[in-house]
Amino acid sequence: MSKEKHIDKVKVVIDDWPKKSWLLEYTPVFIALIALLVSLYSVHLTMESFIVSHRPYVWANNYAAIDPDKKIMIPMHNAVAFHVFNAPAKIKRIEVRIDLAKEKLLDYTQNNIVRYPDDTKTQWNHSFSYEDIKKQILILSDADKAKLFRFIDLEYSALDGGKIYYYKLKQSFDPAEQQWKYDNQDAN
Repeated sequence: MSKEKHIDKVKVVIDDWPKKSWLLEYTPVFIALIALLVSLYSVHLTMESFIVSHRPYVWANNYAAIDPDKKIMIPMHNAVAFHVFNAPAKIKRIEVRIDLAKEKLLDYTQNNIVRYPDDTKTQWNHSFSYEDIKKQILILSDADKAKLFRFIDLEYSALDGGKIYYYKLKQSFDPAEQQWKYDNQDAN
C-alpha cells in the first residue's frame, strides 16, 4: 500500500509539471548553437591567420652594386636579387628569361633548392655571365633595347610541402636609365 501512495505522488508531480513556452525552453539551446558556430568560425580565421603569418614569401628585384668611391648605386643588368621572408622555402622552380620582343635571348632555370629567410648580411642572386649580356644585349641599339623584357617565375612551398605559391615578374628595359623597370607583378 505504501508503494501505491508513492507512485501516485510521482504521477501527480509529472501530471502537474508546469508547461513552458517553446521559446523559453529552446532559447538556451539556440544560444549554445550560435556560440558553437561563432567558436568554429573563430578557429577557422585563426588557422588562416596562422598559415599566412607562417608561410614563406619569395620575390625578386633588380640587383645593383654600390661604388664605394662615388657612393652611387650601379645597376647590374645581368643580375637578379631574390629574397625569402618569414620562413624557409623549398624553391620548386626558378626561371629567369630575357626576351627581345618574342625571341628568347637568355634563359636560366633551376629546380628543387632550399633557401632560408634573408638577414642583412646574406644575399641570394642569379646573374647571367657578363659576356652573354655583352654579346646579346649591350650591342643592341636603344630602339632594340626598348623591346627587351625580363621574365622571372618562381614556384615555391614551405619546407614541409603543402600549397605551392608563385611569384611572377615582368620587366622592360629602359634604355634612357639603363635599368629594368617593373611592368607587372603577380603572386599568391
